[in-house]
Amino acid sequence: MNAPGHILRELAARQKLLSQAGWAMLAVLVLSLLAMSFDARTINGVSVWVKPAKFAASLLVWFWTLAWAWGVLDSGARRGRSARIILWGSLATGFFEQGWITLRAALGMPSHFAADPLGAVFYAFMGLAALVLALLAALLGLLVLRCPDPAQPRPWWLAVGLGLLIGGVLAALTGASISFVGTPHVGGSASDVGNLAPFFWSRDGGDLRIAHFIGVHAMQALPLLALAGAGASAVALGAAGWTALSLAAWLLAMSGTVPAP
Repeated sequence: MNAPGHILRELAARQKLLSQAGWAMLAVLVLSLLAMSFDARTINGVSVWVKPAKFAASLLVWFWTLAWAWGVLDSGARRGRSARIILWGSLATGFFEQGWITLRAALGMPSHFAADPLGAVFYAFMGLAALVLALLAALLGLLVLRCPDPAQPRPWWLAVGLGLLIGGVLAALTGASISFVGTPHVGGSASDVGNLAPFFWSRDGGDLRIAHFIGVHAMQALPLLALAGAGASAVALGAAGWTALSLAAWLLAMSGTVPAP
C-alpha cells in the first residue's frame, strides 16, 4: 500500500478545502525556495524569500492538521455552524497572511515590524489575522473534545482535541508576546546572519520564536503520542508537559540567554 498516497487521499476525504489549501501552500513553498536560487536580495541578513518559505511550510502543516482533525468530529459537528466558521475563518486568515508576506518579499520589503506606513498598518492586520487563526484552531480543539466521532478511541480524540486547543492558545500567547516586545530577539544580535537554517533562531540571545514553535506543534505532538499507544491519562500528562515546555522556553527567551539548538 502507498501509505503517503493513502494519507493524502484521506485528507481530501476528511476536508477537501483544507486539503487543497495545504497543496497551495506547498506550491508557495516550492516557488519561494526556487526564488532563493536567483534572487540575491536580503532582509535582516537572510534571503527575502526565507519568511514566505517558512510561513508556507507552517501553513501547509497547519491546514493539513486541521483537515485530519475534521475526521475526528462526529458527522453533525462537521456540518454545523461552528465548523463552518472555523473552516472559512482559517482559510481567509491563512491566505491573507501568506499573501501579504509573499507580496512584501517580492517587493523586497519586510512584512513584519515594517517601518513604512502601509507596511505598519498591514502588520497590525496580520497580527489580528494570526490571533484569529490560532483561536480558531483552539475552537476546533474544543469542538473535537465536545463532539468526537463515537467510533474514535478516547485517547485519540483526546489527543487531537487537546493538541489543537493547547497549540492554538500557546500560538496566540507566544505570538502576541513577540508583537508586544517588538521583536523575537531578546538580547544578542537582532540580525539573522549566521543563525541556524532553516529557522534562523538566535544563537547569542533569547528568541521567542522557539517558544512559539514548540507551542504550535502541540497540534502534532499529542496525536503522535496517542499513535505511539499512550492512553488517555498519558495524553493528558503529555499535554501538561508540552505546555510547560513551551512556557519554559518563553521564560528562558525573555531572560535573553537562550541560544538556538
